[in-house]
Amino acid sequence: MKLSQEQVDRFAAEGFLVVKGMLDRMGIAALAERAEWIASGTASHIPAERLQREPSVKAGPATAPTFADSLRKMSRIAFADEVFQEHARSQEILDVVEGLLGPDIKLYQDQLFMKPARVGSRQPYHQDQPLGVHVDPPDMVTCWAPMDRASVENGCLWVLPGTHRSGVIPKEKWKEYEAQSLAGQLTGEEKAIELEVGDCSFHHGLLLHSSRANSSPQRRRGYATHYVSSHCRYTGPSGKSDALLMRGRSIPGRV
Repeated sequence: MKLSQEQVDRFAAEGFLVVKGMLDRMGIAALAERAEWIASGTASHIPAERLQREPSVKAGPATAPTFADSLRKMSRIAFADEVFQEHARSQEILDVVEGLLGPDIKLYQDQLFMKPARVGSRQPYHQDQPLGVHVDPPDMVTCWAPMDRASVENGCLWVLPGTHRSGVIPKEKWKEYEAQSLAGQLTGEEKAIELEVGDCSFHHGLLLHSSRANSSPQRRRGYATHYVSSHCRYTGPSGKSDALLMRGRSIPGRV
C-alpha cells in the first residue's frame, strides 16, 4: 500500500499513524501460534535470556497458570526465527515504513509484548529511541501489530501526540508525564490506540507512549518491529550494527 500525503503529514505532526485492516488475520493467527510455542520456553533456537517474565510473577506474590502466561515480553525473535522474520518483511508493513523513512530499510530490533491477563504490568511513559537504539539521525519507525484485540481494558498503547517533535526528552520529564498520567491530569492530551487483529499502528521512535496494566481476563499480545533507514550512522558501543536489511540496500559505513 502507498500512503497518502495526508497520512504522511499526519505522522509528521502527531508522531503516529493507525492503518486499519492492513494485515491478513490468518497470517496473524499463524504468528500467534508460533509465539505460543516460543513462549513455552521449549524453542531451542531462542535463548532463554530473551524471554522476560512479569516482575510480579517472578518475585511474587502473583501467579500464572503457565510459563507463557508469566511472560512480560520476548525480544529479538525475528533475528532467530523465520516466521517472525517473515512478518517483519511483510510487504504491507514495509510499504508504510518506506513512505515514512525512505526506500532503504533495516530492522533494528523487535519485541513481542505479552501483557498477560490479570498480571500484565504497566509500561510507563517513555521514548523508544533513547533506550538502546544507537542511530543518527534518531529516525526510527515502529510497527505495532496486535495478536489479540488491544483495548483500554486489557492495556492498549497510549500516546502523547506531537511529543516526538521535541527531540530526545530528558528521562526526568518522562517521569513527570507518567506521574501526571497516573494522577489523571493528562485527560485530553493522551490518546488510547485501540486496535483489532489485522490493524497496525506506526509510531516515531521519539514519541512518548505507554501502556496500562492488564487487569482484565483477556491477554494483549502486541508485536513491535523497529525499523531504521540504512542511511543512518551507527553510534553504538560495538562499532558494528547487526540490523537486518529488509528492503533496498545497505550503505557502506552506516547502520
